[in-house]
Amino acid sequence: MKIGILSPDNPHKGLHRDAELLAWALTSEVEGGNLIPKEDVDIFHVKNLLFDSLSTESSDSSEPTPWSIGGGTALDSWLMNIDVLFISEQLNSYLFENILPSIKIVYIPNLEWARLAGVDGDVATWISSVRSFIPRGLIVLAKSPTIGAVLVQHNIECTVVDWSIPDEIRTELRSNRRKKKRVLMNAGLGGWRSRRGVDVMIEAINSIPSNMPIKFIIKTIKPWEKYELGEIPDGVELVEGFLSRNEMNELVESADLIIYPSRFEGFGLSLLEALHKGIPVMCTNGWPMNELQTIQDPRLLIEVSKTVPLRLAWSFEPKAESIVANLVAIKKKKLSKLFPVSEVTRGLKERQDTFRIQIQSIVNNLMKMA
Repeated sequence: MKIGILSPDNPHKGLHRDAELLAWALTSEVEGGNLIPKEDVDIFHVKNLLFDSLSTESSDSSEPTPWSIGGGTALDSWLMNIDVLFISEQLNSYLFENILPSIKIVYIPNLEWARLAGVDGDVATWISSVRSFIPRGLIVLAKSPTIGAVLVQHNIECTVVDWSIPDEIRTELRSNRRKKKRVLMNAGLGGWRSRRGVDVMIEAINSIPSNMPIKFIIKTIKPWEKYELGEIPDGVELVEGFLSRNEMNELVESADLIIYPSRFEGFGLSLLEALHKGIPVMCTNGWPMNELQTIQDPRLLIEVSKTVPLRLAWSFEPKAESIVANLVAIKKKKLSKLFPVSEVTRGLKERQDTFRIQIQSIVNNLMKMA
């Protein structure tokens, strides 16, 4: 049985990370505590998942995974040896039409991208297209219970999985003796429609009382001036540009608290990565962000002023004043005692195990049906 995963070649996109964690979930061999990639799982990287030719060639990722194949491989020849294909977010109708049902496809949609290429906002066409492929062998996965419920409401049969990541889960106490709490916001690429809420974070920082013992760090990939938010506030540490995974891990590890004032997320991988490190996360009180929160404390949820439909998802408007109120409420608290590692990481190991079992079970069932 050969399993293929389609992925963008850009390692800074969440779908690149999705491909890696799917490959990890399908890898069961362990040697010296390390997962050993199996020969029957490949990741095929492309510039754009919405190609319209089966002769498309693979491209090299600047941060290849252990499962990545090299650049220059023709898709059609690679597909000849594939039994099950995983693809996230983009519904590639051309690909689906040409390989179903001979190759089983497992599709993992993001609801805010529920549209067909070139048909901006046409959710109904996307829904109809997904439904049409299911009788031909398409399997749809949902990364959270709410996402699954939305798909079912639109008569799209799906399987909800406990989406997880391969990152080690911290068990020891995080300790520091800093006088100021280090609060990090990871803005990434910024996101479509200012998804990451950098403007909300800046508004909150500008409203924080001057005596607050907090050091703010903002991590961006695109240059700060492109946000058009004026000068970075005094005292805020700005980290711009691409960082390697190790560098990014070091930056996250340096934080006492991470804030995600996201308007929407396909899932929230970076949020889950922080939780695995035992770092408390303050996030928008909207799904799927709040579905990942491991500590049910109102001081770790950012209240919203309104919600707006966004294709099959919702865009939440986080309130800067809620961030300020939450930070004021914990300013004199020692975060390692208020939000201990055992609570921050609660349930994450079970989630990892369940995710791997679910993904492997889906593939095994598909092969029994073949």
